[in-house]
Amino acid sequence: MKKLIIPLLLVFACCGSGCGVSAEVDFEWFNLSTNEIFVTDAVGLPDQSWAGRLMPVHGEDQLSVAGSVIMETVHIKDRIVIKWKGNGKQGWPGGLKQVPLQPPTIPPGVGHEAEFKRADLGIPAKLSHAKVRFTYLGQDKWRIKIYGPTTTFGDSDQVKDFSPPYKP
Repeated sequence: MKKLIIPLLLVFACCGSGCGVSAEVDFEWFNLSTNEIFVTDAVGLPDQSWAGRLMPVHGEDQLSVAGSVIMETVHIKDRIVIKWKGNGKQGWPGGLKQVPLQPPTIPPGVGHEAEFKRADLGIPAKLSHAKVRFTYLGQDKWRIKIYGPTTTFGDSDQVKDFSPPYKP
C-alpha cells in the first residue's frame, strides 16, 4: 500500500505546483549599431518585454543579450511600435540619475519610433513557447525574428517551424 500511495502523492504534488511545461516566451534585444540607445516603450508588446538601455554589441549572442522571460502565453497587439532615444556616440556617460521614490528617468536625447504590423512579422496574436528577437541595426532600422516550436493559433496549440533564420 505504501508503494502505491507515495508515488501518487508525488504525482499530485508535482501537478499542483505547476511543474509541467510552462508557456515560456523570451524577448531578446540587441543593438548592433555604433551608438547606445534607450528603448522607452514597445507599444503592442507586454509591459515586461522591453529592455531599456541597449549598449552597442558586435553580435547576437547570449553574452550580449538584454532580455526578459514571461512564463505564460502572451498577447501581441496588431501593431507593434518601438520607441527609443539616441544620444549619439557619447550615450549617457555616468548613467541615468534616479530620483528616490519617483519613476525611472527617461533619458535625454532624440526620440525615434518604428511601427510594424504583427501579421507582416509572422507573429501570432497569442504566443507561447517561443523567442522573439529585436535587433537594432542603426539608422532607424530594426530586424525582428521569431523562433520557437509552438505558437497558439486560435484556441489550440499547433506546431509551426520558426527555425532561424525566419523570413515572413
